[in-house]
Amino acid sequence: MILSYLKRTFLYIFPFLLFLLTVPFTVSCFSASDDVTIKGDTIQMHESSLLTMVECEDYTVVDVRNPWNGSRMDRYLLVPKGEALPSDLPSGVVIRTPLESCVLFSGIHAMLFEELAEADCIKGVCDADYIYSDAVIRGLQDGTVTDCGSSLDVDMERLVEVDAEAIFVLPYENGGYGKLERMKVPLVECADYMENSALGCAEWVRFYARLLGEGSLGDSIFNSVRDEYMELKSMAAAAKERPRLMCELKGSSAWYVPGGCSTMGNLYADAGADYIFASNRSNGSVPLAYEVVLDKASDADVWLLKYNSAIEKSKTSLLAEFNGYANFKPFRNGEVYACNTARKRVFEATAFHPERLLRELISIFHPGILPGYMPVYYEKMPE
Repeated sequence: MILSYLKRTFLYIFPFLLFLLTVPFTVSCFSASDDVTIKGDTIQMHESSLLTMVECEDYTVVDVRNPWNGSRMDRYLLVPKGEALPSDLPSGVVIRTPLESCVLFSGIHAMLFEELAEADCIKGVCDADYIYSDAVIRGLQDGTVTDCGSSLDVDMERLVEVDAEAIFVLPYENGGYGKLERMKVPLVECADYMENSALGCAEWVRFYARLLGEGSLGDSIFNSVRDEYMELKSMAAAAKERPRLMCELKGSSAWYVPGGCSTMGNLYADAGADYIFASNRSNGSVPLAYEVVLDKASDADVWLLKYNSAIEKSKTSLLAEFNGYANFKPFRNGEVYACNTARKRVFEATAFHPERLLRELISIFHPGILPGYMPVYYEKMPE
């Protein structure tokens, strides 16, 4: 749901040199062997497959597994500010907590910081046009939050001026961070979006909250989300029928659909739908030819789609874009439900609150389960 951030040198050599001359070293990387025994209490992770956290006497160790090859991608050592660095620290990147100044590359995390009542920690953002947090928007307007340009072409001079204690970035397979990697500031790799389950993604709130000194609040938020999600899932599982579901729209070169093992693929199943491409074991987005989608989904019962447009789409406007849409049963039967992400904050509001989206999907697939529910994100597409 967040892949639009893909899009680096000599123009930035000067800001980088300026950074080296003016910014103090805020990262400590220890070279101790990875074989050092970590003595502490392992924090039980209920849903995340990428996070491991161990609470030691004087610090917390957070390991992030690489979602593409299974190796360890990062190890963060969270040490409270004001305390001396423990002598038994294993290798890893030291982050002094709670963070008081950071830069975010994603509006989704801005909304989470706001929920944790720590939006004041955000001193800089990238892709400001896609930030919908009220607190950050106010900060951009009054100058307390710096616009650091595009996440794919960062304004290094502005980034240096922020003097951040951490930069929250989005990792990609075989990708790097260029000039950011030479900065002496921790890069927190936000691989939450690569979890296979919606609850796995949501559990990252427990890590982010600990960076902000709000560990107990983060645990409480996740426990509440998980409890409600599991209750809704049980309700959907009791439904007697499961509608056949197709989703998304044809692009210029391919029709991209969620893989059956992706967050959305699993969410559809938890909402009580028979997702047409559930047998595809990909955990990402899958490009398909129109003919393949038509062969598999022509007799689907429900069609869910998302688009981003200043103008609301209708069935008529869809046909003007591609008349092949008329060959699908839900199009003919009026069972097309659309979310215009230009108006609806579905990504920002549900990334760490998948119970909200699950409730909405259940109301579409099984309207009798949640009588009186008013849709928030999806609307039945008009003629």
